[in-house]
Amino acid sequence: MAVHLYGVLDAGALPAPATRGLDGCPVRTLMVGARCVWVSDVAESTLVATAQRILTHDAVLRGAIDRGNSVVPSLFGRLHANDAALIGALQANAAAIESAMTLARGRVEMSVVVAPSENAAGAEAGQPSQSSGPGHAHLQGIRDRLHAERNLRGSAAELGLAAARALAGLYLAERVVDDPEPPVLFARAHLVARDHVARYLRAVKSEAVRAHPALRIAVRGPGAAYSFAAIRIG
Repeated sequence: MAVHLYGVLDAGALPAPATRGLDGCPVRTLMVGARCVWVSDVAESTLVATAQRILTHDAVLRGAIDRGNSVVPSLFGRLHANDAALIGALQANAAAIESAMTLARGRVEMSVVVAPSENAAGAEAGQPSQSSGPGHAHLQGIRDRLHAERNLRGSAAELGLAAARALAGLYLAERVVDDPEPPVLFARAHLVARDHVARYLRAVKSEAVRAHPALRIAVRGPGAAYSFAAIRIG
């Protein structure tokens, strides 16, 4: 039976009792030197990436974060033939794992995201234009919609950049998300010390009150540092 890797933690970092991973299988631990590795068994030799499985993978690591652990996350779907094969791969990549743990220790990933608000449709709507017929009205409607979308994206970028400036000094590293998944219009990930999480949340909240009516700004996290310390083994 294949073994799915969630992440690498410090020795003694045990999952909560009865923690379930992919497809409801229990999460168990392996010891590799001074590291505790969280895994679960899977029946498949190739893991299909369903939305539920990806969410479960992340939920397991969020559980570790919530318990105060430092986590070097594995990207989803990294399978190994058995425990011995996984341990061998981890030992062969020990230096990279140590570098990742140096980044992740005592830190979490936070993200600031900007997306359309529930008021977006009303805020974007303009006055109906005069037209000479249905065809003209249709084309004008398309132009108006594209113009409104460009304006909204521009406002989202301004709001996101203002938030990023407000967060200066609260993170160790930053990653720009070039093509965020809709409906998100702007996103940046940050590697943040646990001690700074509350200040991070307050800084974003202070920017939210100045947001365009058609936009909302939110925070994702704290979570595992996929953007900065993920390992790709398997």
